[in-house]
Amino acid sequence: MMDFEAGDLERVGFARLPGLADAEVLAGLRRAVRRLEELAAGRTASDEDFVLEAAGIGGWAAWQQEEAPLTGVLRSANRIHRHVPEFEELQGSLGLAHGPVAAAAGAAGTFLNSLLWAKPPVVGSAKPWHQDMAFAPPGFAAARHGIVTVWIALEAATTRNGCLEFLPCSHLAGLLPHAGDRERGPGQAPLRDAVEPHVADADLPRSHAPVAVPLEAGSAVLFDGHVLHRSAPNTTAAEPRTAVSFVYRVPLGARSPAVAAR
Repeated sequence: MMDFEAGDLERVGFARLPGLADAEVLAGLRRAVRRLEELAAGRTASDEDFVLEAAGIGGWAAWQQEEAPLTGVLRSANRIHRHVPEFEELQGSLGLAHGPVAAAAGAAGTFLNSLLWAKPPVVGSAKPWHQDMAFAPPGFAAARHGIVTVWIALEAATTRNGCLEFLPCSHLAGLLPHAGDRERGPGQAPLRDAVEPHVADADLPRSHAPVAVPLEAGSAVLFDGHVLHRSAPNTTAAEPRTAVSFVYRVPLGARSPAVAAR
């Protein structure tokens, strides 16, 4: 896998950041993740902030269908900086908003959110092709701002345990239609045969082949909110794939007119 330069965010939609987190920051991120896991340890049901994994159907589908998940086994967590404030401190110490995000996007980013992406051995479920901008919060001014995410591997992310895959240049196609079900709100009835939101195969751009981005622990990939990405299931016996992502809002005017107008 070649190392992408920051300028490739505009050209291909993602850029690899080798060795982003040094040993000290990586240890801090792992400690913060352990605190999240402690918060989830007794949970027997998922919610919008803590999604538990479920063997066979995956954590997201089990949550939407109210199927029993694996007690305390996280698949993902949202707004993790609110649950464990150290996450926001650590992203600040990495200087992401004014460093790699600014270098790649043309302007400093504004911190929006942080998430945990856990893919446990054996049961870690797949994530289908999607664009993060499809899940922008209500009121997000998509005509003026874009999203840039920095996804940091806390253990080695490999093709065996479900590293991220991208469709190069797919961010230039704009927001594509997403099939599947939207997450149900609090108090809404379970969704029968829930299908996670995704871009259907027939709607995928065909100009480039998918590119897998394996990462060593502490390395990261930075990507545009419109670039298509997915991850395979973790079928290894003992290789967890755990990552933390930090999401930033960036002004579209800072980029080239061709990208800003998509």
